[in-house]
Amino acid sequence: MEAEYLRHGVPLADYQLTRADHSRQHEAVQVHEWLQRHVVQAPRWSDKHGEQMQDLLGPPTPAWELQRWRLRLYCGHVIEATRLRKNPRPDGALGDKECCPECGLDPDVIVAFEPLRAVAAPPPDKRSRMPSHSARKPPGDRRSKAELVAENEALRAELDTLRDQA
Repeated sequence: MEAEYLRHGVPLADYQLTRADHSRQHEAVQVHEWLQRHVVQAPRWSDKHGEQMQDLLGPPTPAWELQRWRLRLYCGHVIEATRLRKNPRPDGALGDKECCPECGLDPDVIVAFEPLRAVAAPPPDKRSRMPSHSARKPPGDRRSKAELVAENEALRAELDTLRDQA
Protein backbone atom coordinates (compact mmCIF):
# COMPACT_ATOMS: atom_id res chain seq x y z
CA MET A 1 0.00 0.00 0.00
CA GLU A 2 1.39 3.36 -1.05
CA ALA A 3 1.52 6.10 1.60
CA GLU A 4 -0.27 9.36 0.85
CA TYR A 5 2.62 11.79 1.11
CA LEU A 6 2.12 15.08 2.90
CA ARG A 7 3.50 18.54 2.06
CA HIS A 8 4.32 21.39 4.41
CA GLY A 9 5.54 24.91 3.73
CA VAL A 10 5.39 24.75 -0.08
CA PRO A 11 6.83 26.62 -1.91
CA LEU A 12 9.93 25.91 0.15
CA ALA A 13 11.79 29.07 -0.91
CA ASP A 14 9.04 31.29 0.57
CA TYR A 15 8.70 29.48 3.90
CA GLN A 16 8.92 31.73 6.99
CA LEU A 17 10.27 30.23 10.23
CA THR A 18 7.82 29.94 13.12
CA ARG A 19 8.29 29.96 16.88
CA ALA A 20 7.84 26.19 16.83
CA ASP A 21 10.69 25.88 14.30
CA HIS A 22 13.01 27.98 16.52
CA SER A 23 12.02 25.89 19.54
CA ARG A 24 12.60 22.56 17.73
CA GLN A 25 16.01 23.74 16.49
CA HIS A 26 17.04 24.88 19.99
CA GLU A 27 15.93 21.53 21.46
CA ALA A 28 17.74 19.58 18.71
CA VAL A 29 20.98 21.49 19.42
CA GLN A 30 20.68 20.78 23.16
CA VAL A 31 20.06 17.05 22.57
CA HIS A 32 22.94 16.89 20.08
CA GLU A 33 25.35 18.55 22.52
CA TRP A 34 24.26 16.25 25.36
CA LEU A 35 24.77 13.18 23.16
CA GLN A 36 28.19 14.38 22.03
CA ARG A 37 29.33 14.83 25.65
CA HIS A 38 28.17 11.31 26.58
CA VAL A 39 29.31 9.49 23.44
CA VAL A 40 32.87 10.73 24.03
CA GLN A 41 32.79 9.09 27.46
CA ALA A 42 31.42 5.77 26.22
CA PRO A 43 33.84 2.86 25.75
CA ARG A 44 34.74 2.06 22.15
CA TRP A 45 33.00 -0.95 20.60
CA SER A 46 35.12 -3.85 19.51
CA ASP A 47 35.05 -4.87 15.85
CA LYS A 48 33.25 -8.07 16.88
CA HIS A 49 30.53 -6.08 18.66
CA GLY A 50 30.17 -3.85 15.60
CA GLU A 51 29.73 -6.91 13.36
CA GLN A 52 27.11 -8.32 15.76
CA MET A 53 25.17 -5.05 15.57
CA GLN A 54 25.40 -5.12 11.76
CA ASP A 55 23.98 -8.67 11.77
CA LEU A 56 21.21 -7.58 14.15
CA LEU A 57 20.25 -4.62 11.96
CA GLY A 58 20.18 -6.79 8.85
CA PRO A 59 20.78 -5.89 5.24
CA PRO A 60 20.38 -2.32 3.91
CA THR A 61 16.90 -1.16 2.95
CA PRO A 62 16.12 -1.98 -0.71
CA ALA A 63 15.89 1.05 -3.01
CA TRP A 64 12.22 0.39 -3.82
CA GLU A 65 11.34 1.00 -0.15
CA LEU A 66 12.78 4.55 -0.26
CA GLN A 67 11.26 7.93 -1.20
CA ARG A 68 13.08 11.13 -2.25
CA TRP A 69 12.04 14.41 -0.60
CA ARG A 70 12.91 18.07 -1.06
CA LEU A 71 13.54 19.56 2.39
CA ARG A 72 13.83 23.13 3.64
CA LEU A 73 16.14 23.18 6.63
CA TYR A 74 16.19 25.60 9.55
CA CYS A 75 19.27 27.30 8.10
CA GLY A 76 17.29 28.16 4.95
CA HIS A 77 18.97 25.76 2.54
CA VAL A 78 16.86 23.43 0.39
CA ILE A 79 18.22 19.91 -0.10
CA GLU A 80 17.07 16.49 -1.29
CA ALA A 81 17.05 13.54 1.09
CA THR A 82 15.88 9.93 1.19
CA ARG A 83 13.48 8.45 3.73
CA LEU A 84 11.48 5.23 4.09
CA ARG A 85 8.67 5.09 1.56
CA LYS A 86 6.07 3.89 4.07
CA ASN A 87 6.16 7.18 6.00
CA PRO A 88 3.83 9.97 4.82
CA ARG A 89 6.25 12.71 5.92
CA PRO A 90 10.05 12.90 6.14
CA ASP A 91 10.35 14.53 9.55
CA GLY A 92 8.97 11.81 11.80
CA ALA A 93 10.76 9.68 14.38
CA LEU A 94 14.55 9.96 14.09
CA GLY A 95 14.55 11.62 10.67
CA ASP A 96 13.53 15.14 11.73
CA LYS A 97 16.97 16.68 11.32
CA GLU A 98 19.87 16.69 8.90
CA CYS A 99 23.40 17.98 8.66
CA CYS A 100 23.27 20.73 6.05
CA PRO A 101 25.71 19.89 3.24
CA GLU A 102 25.96 23.59 2.26
CA CYS A 103 26.63 25.41 5.55
CA GLY A 104 27.43 22.46 7.86
CA LEU A 105 24.81 23.26 10.51
CA ASP A 106 24.35 20.04 12.51
CA PRO A 107 21.70 19.39 13.66
CA ASP A 108 19.50 21.30 11.24
CA VAL A 109 15.78 20.59 11.69
CA ILE A 110 13.42 20.11 8.77
CA VAL A 111 10.95 22.99 8.67
CA ALA A 112 9.21 22.38 5.31
CA PHE A 113 9.06 19.53 2.81
CA GLU A 114 7.54 18.11 -0.34
CA PRO A 115 7.67 14.60 -1.82
CA LEU A 116 9.56 14.09 -5.08
CA ARG A 117 9.62 10.50 -6.28
CA ALA A 118 10.31 6.93 -5.28
CA VAL A 119 13.97 5.94 -5.48
CA ALA A 120 13.04 2.81 -7.47
CA ALA A 121 9.90 1.04 -8.61
CA PRO A 122 8.67 -1.78 -6.37
CA PRO A 123 8.94 -5.34 -7.65
CA PRO A 124 6.01 -6.33 -9.89
CA ASP A 125 4.91 -9.14 -7.57
CA LYS A 126 4.29 -8.45 -3.89
CA ARG A 127 5.47 -11.96 -3.01
CA SER A 128 8.93 -11.20 -4.40
CA ARG A 129 9.39 -8.82 -1.43
CA MET A 130 9.08 -11.70 1.00
CA PRO A 131 12.01 -14.06 1.41
CA SER A 132 11.29 -17.49 0.01
CA HIS A 133 10.74 -20.37 2.39
CA SER A 134 14.10 -21.87 1.50
CA ALA A 135 15.84 -18.51 2.02
CA ARG A 136 14.66 -18.45 5.63
CA LYS A 137 16.08 -21.87 6.45
CA PRO A 138 19.63 -22.21 7.69
CA PRO A 139 21.96 -23.41 4.91
CA GLY A 140 22.30 -26.90 6.44
CA ASP A 141 18.50 -27.45 6.32
CA ARG A 142 18.10 -26.77 2.59
CA ARG A 143 17.35 -29.73 0.34
CA SER A 144 18.22 -30.15 -3.29
CA LYS A 145 15.60 -30.19 -6.03
CA ALA A 146 16.24 -33.92 -6.58
CA GLU A 147 15.57 -34.63 -2.89
CA LEU A 148 12.33 -32.64 -3.00
CA VAL A 149 11.18 -34.41 -6.19
CA ALA A 150 11.91 -37.81 -4.61
CA GLU A 151 10.00 -36.86 -1.44
CA ASN A 152 7.09 -35.59 -3.55
CA GLU A 153 6.94 -38.88 -5.49
CA ALA A 154 7.06 -40.90 -2.26
CA LEU A 155 4.21 -38.86 -0.76
CA ARG A 156 2.12 -39.24 -3.92
CA ALA A 157 2.67 -43.02 -3.85
CA GLU A 158 1.66 -43.12 -0.19
CA LEU A 159 -1.46 -41.06 -0.99
CA ASP A 160 -2.38 -43.46 -3.82
CA THR A 161 -1.96 -46.42 -1.45
CA LEU A 162 -4.22 -44.79 1.13
CA ARG A 163 -6.86 -44.03 -1.51
CA ASP A 164 -6.79 -47.66 -2.70
CA GLN A 165 -7.33 -48.86 0.89
CA ALA A 166 -10.34 -46.58 1.40
